[in-house]
Amino acid sequence: MKLRLSLALSLGAVLTASAPGEAATRAGANRSLEPSLALFPAVDVVVGGVVTDTTGAPLANVQVVASGVNRAALTDERGRFEFVGLPAGTYHLDFVRIGHSSAHQVVTVPATGADVRLTVVMRVATVRLSSVNVTATPTGTDPLNVTQATVQLSGKELQRALSTSIGQTLSREPGMSSRFNGPMAATPVIRGLTGERVLVLQDGDRAGDLSSSAADHLNAVDPSTAERIEVIRGPASLLYGNNALGGVVNVISQDIPTTIPSRLTGYAMGQGESVTPGGVLNVGVTIPLAARLAVTARGGVRDFANMRVGGGAVQPNTSGNTQQAVLGTGYVGPRASVGVVYRQMDFAYGLPHAPGEEAVRLDGVRRSVALQSTVTTGLVAVPSVRIDQTLQRYAHSEIEEDGAVGTRFRLNTQTTNITARTQWGRATGAVGVQGLFRQYAPVGEEAFTPAADNENVAVFAYQEVLLGPGDTEEHSPRVQLGARYDRFSIHTKPGDQADRFGETRNRTFNNMAASLGLSVPVADGVSLTANASRGFRAPAVEELYADGFHAAAGTYDIGNPSLGVEKSTGMEVGVRAQTSRTFAQLGAYRNLIDGYIAPQALAIPTLVDGAFIPTVTFMGRDAIMTGVEGQVETKLVHRFVGGLMGDYVRAGVRGTNEVLPFIPAGRVGASLRYDNGRISGGGDVRRVFAQERVTGDELDVATASYTLLDLNATWLFTVRGRQVHSVTFRVDNATDAQYREATSRIKRFAFNPGRNVSLVYKLLY
Repeated sequence: MKLRLSLALSLGAVLTASAPGEAATRAGANRSLEPSLALFPAVDVVVGGVVTDTTGAPLANVQVVASGVNRAALTDERGRFEFVGLPAGTYHLDFVRIGHSSAHQVVTVPATGADVRLTVVMRVATVRLSSVNVTATPTGTDPLNVTQATVQLSGKELQRALSTSIGQTLSREPGMSSRFNGPMAATPVIRGLTGERVLVLQDGDRAGDLSSSAADHLNAVDPSTAERIEVIRGPASLLYGNNALGGVVNVISQDIPTTIPSRLTGYAMGQGESVTPGGVLNVGVTIPLAARLAVTARGGVRDFANMRVGGGAVQPNTSGNTQQAVLGTGYVGPRASVGVVYRQMDFAYGLPHAPGEEAVRLDGVRRSVALQSTVTTGLVAVPSVRIDQTLQRYAHSEIEEDGAVGTRFRLNTQTTNITARTQWGRATGAVGVQGLFRQYAPVGEEAFTPAADNENVAVFAYQEVLLGPGDTEEHSPRVQLGARYDRFSIHTKPGDQADRFGETRNRTFNNMAASLGLSVPVADGVSLTANASRGFRAPAVEELYADGFHAAAGTYDIGNPSLGVEKSTGMEVGVRAQTSRTFAQLGAYRNLIDGYIAPQALAIPTLVDGAFIPTVTFMGRDAIMTGVEGQVETKLVHRFVGGLMGDYVRAGVRGTNEVLPFIPAGRVGASLRYDNGRISGGGDVRRVFAQERVTGDELDVATASYTLLDLNATWLFTVRGRQVHSVTFRVDNATDAQYREATSRIKRFAFNPGRNVSLVYKLLY
């Protein structure tokens, strides 16, 4: 293990050590060739340009993203940007600025020759438009070309949705909902799947927390730190392996500088809200230290009181707080780039509980170090190689009402990813090797699983082949295909609990994943997509070897060591439209999951502390999930923008009338707002239907229909040509409706949040 981890770190140290040998500037200084990088030729071609508005005025604080190599630049007060050291090849550049429609450029970078210079004009935005998506493919592409359904929140859309958790922030999007277990412990649900089947990333790296293992555990990534949030809906096992059977959520904060700004840049963000009285404050700066070196420093705090539900009642024991700190550095040269970031998040929050039950609070910390490095090879077929690595330590304690610690949970995670970009004629793509290693240890009388280690080693290949007449035509028909092989093992370590959990056990799961997608443009800005994929998920330690009282679920869990791998066959078709007047994404899907693992109540309850509670084991059944989802937004008249949305998923056990638990209810919605690019105001209404297709046990109870009305207003303005200010005022659940979500894990005794008055401010400079 140490050898695996030290290899990438050693390479990072070599690249970092070479930084002082770089020229001070591109112009007027000689370039030196560092001995450690002598095999890798320098790329002399610079990609740069100017971004303006429609009047010709320069635009500052435009984020320019070269998604295929995970590089991002920020325009200065003259609208200028520059990329140094991009390997030769074709790139999709996306230009993103709050209040403006995103722009997209395809550029070809030669190995030698003249610099590539662009002039980009951005228009004031009134209709929601998708831009860069770095999560859906390893090479980056226009969203119209992605063959799976995707979601992106950024700019005004993100500020209108921002909440205390990632799950709640995304819950308004089609195909998305939240596994609600209080304000902090609300994780994403994608097309009815959550927990171990949905993977949450931060800047492309696994979050390394325990949110997937139990409903009372939080995603240890605060959405207020995001520049944007990207989602892949549907199986994404090809690129991300285990835990991506339902989809992937990537919170992108750009904590590692991947271009060097010409001046100090930064942001400040604050939010206050009434439904969980309190707020959040974040600040951050990026400081250029030299022509090739920059550092980032960021910090934030969140603090809030008990949540209010519809009707004004207070849900006790739901207050919480977090503190965050980030320190990163990045070197960007013509031959290689390397960056390292340290992140820490401390958190404490309470869990909602039914009357008469004990109040439990969680107190924990997540620490991580991430390395990202890219080397230019000078080869046409393999222009660059990227090496990423993370080391993470997560721990939390569950504190009982009398102050005693019931259980401590520790999770150490290490990941190593090596990805090579490829170019073979009309095909671009990537090949890679990935490693995931986890050491999990619950300690305490209430620990209901043994300690366990996981090892996951995988290889994958992905290719995108143009079918149209031009090699670099932006919207040519194309095929996206790939394959992946995983070896996943779990090794239990019962220690002195062998009499309860049995002796050491070992299970190994070998799996193949594959995908085939097609994107066909049918008009300017409109494309049809189809995708078929084969994914997998290995069972978790809780499902295999649990034996104890599971406080979060109120059940006594007994594992099933004979469980096999879940295998998913997903199929979906869709249409995307993205023009200056209209944004639309419509899709239908079917997901067949062989061996779907679900809890099943046994006939005989278990006596725990003088009370009988349900006994639950885990069974693998063949499941089917079928659904439709869609969203349309278009300009109407006099700067008014209207929209419609809706989604529905039906899930059950194949060949029976049995249903799967905690499936979201169908819903439809409409929105209307006035938007002139600087000032906008309006609202949206969503009707959520009753969910009566439930298992009917003590946990998955039926929920009634309800209607939610949300209102919002945003003001954007620029000061001194480069300070971008945005202020958003929101009233969520304006009618203070009292409701329960079908996906909520506490719906049998608690309601969801009531009326929320919120103010969000963000400054970019």
